[in-house]
Amino acid sequence: MKKITLLLLLCCLCTACGTKDEVSQETGVIVSEEIEVTKKVFPLPSTIDINALDNCTVAVSINEGDIFVDEGGKTQLKVTVYDMDLYDMVDIANLKEGDTIVIQGSDVLVETLERTESGLLLINGGMENDGYDLWHNDSGVYFEQGYSDTKSYYAIGDATLQVSENFDFADSSDPDKGEAVYHADDLLKNDSEIVYHFTPNNTKIVIENGEVTHLIRVYTP
Repeated sequence: MKKITLLLLLCCLCTACGTKDEVSQETGVIVSEEIEVTKKVFPLPSTIDINALDNCTVAVSINEGDIFVDEGGKTQLKVTVYDMDLYDMVDIANLKEGDTIVIQGSDVLVETLERTESGLLLINGGMENDGYDLWHNDSGVYFEQGYSDTKSYYAIGDATLQVSENFDFADSSDPDKGEAVYHADDLLKNDSEIVYHFTPNNTKIVIENGEVTHLIRVYTP
């Protein structure tokens, strides 16, 4: 019975670590050699469908002239929609040197890995050394972080959406002025006081039933 238990234990250990069995040329005895098992970490599936922006909140960029009235008299808003890579906290907790992580579609070999006390993950020396910084949100999901705590968004496509009759624009991008609330007519004015600096790190739109109901811009350093 002891021999059977010991044999099962050895099999479990070999399965967890990964082994390679070879026959010794000198003795003819099977020799087990432990090999390092690496893995590839992918981002979580995106929840944004650029072709079906029905009920969601997305990061966007907007240029002057992107809000307009079409030939049918309906107000439209043209936006570039952005997404970012999100990583499961378990995958990141198990990430080690020698593994590969996919960042914005590219395979990145993890040559060095450093975990700081604050929870920041530095891959290949971190951003300051041409590597990558990964940070996490309140739910523990990780994402690539840029300078001044910005998120590393990438464009996934353009979309033109109808603006709701109840549309409003909440702008708190200037901390000295506080929050100002505007409406579609304010954005359509040529002499509007609104400064056009809408980037994915400071701007989001809320879409309900295919129409833009809210435009939100916040302060970023």
